[in-house]
Amino acid sequence: MTWRLMDYNEHDVEELLKENERELLRLAGAAGDLRQITGTGESRSGLAKAVVDADGRLQSMVLAPRVLRLDVTTLAEEVVEAVRKAQEDQDRQARELLAVPDSQLVGLEEIQRQFEEFHQAFRTETGDRNERIRRLGDRDPYDD
Repeated sequence: MTWRLMDYNEHDVEELLKENERELLRLAGAAGDLRQITGTGESRSGLAKAVVDADGRLQSMVLAPRVLRLDVTTLAEEVVEAVRKAQEDQDRQARELLAVPDSQLVGLEEIQRQFEEFHQAFRTETGDRNERIRRLGDRDPYDD
């Protein structure tokens, strides 16, 4: 994504600010709902069922009586699978609430890269504008 600040006029910037404000209000409203989300997951065999809270922390685990027949390694795998699926369910619900499509999910590195690109474009544009203003201020209005 390439940022081009010169493509925006005052009206565009004002509209972007209004849109951002509306989005922030929507997200603020969703914040309370996010705290209520729990995720549920079940191991493939159905022997372990997990519930996680909004932070992905384990809240409860139900094990079927048949787990007593499993060895420790298999039991651990059942538990991990149920918890992981519960965390994935919680994450999916949060993304749905925030209306964030999977295609728009980006990692921290990409966010930092985009911000640095925007910041550099902003510095360049601001520097260019300041230089134009300085040159205009240096002109003698009676020279024309």
